[in-house]
Amino acid sequence: MSIKVGDRLPEAKFRVMSAEGPAWKSTDELFKGKKVALFAVPGAFTGTCHKMHVPSIVQNATASKARASTPLR
Repeated sequence: MSIKVGDRLPEAKFRVMSAEGPAWKSTDELFKGKKVALFAVPGAFTGTCHKMHVPSIVQNATASKARASTPLR
């Protein structure tokens, strides 16, 4: 399934940590009314991930946040 700019995210449930411990949240509870950016990295928690992928996301965070304030296409 492809997701394009402006599409709604498919309904899903995520396990998140709350003050009471692990809890389930729906896509709408987390993202409704917000502009979000999805990141995926191959081999999460591997040396390549934390040495190359995550630092590039952090280095580009300011540009990503600036872009988030522009209207959707």
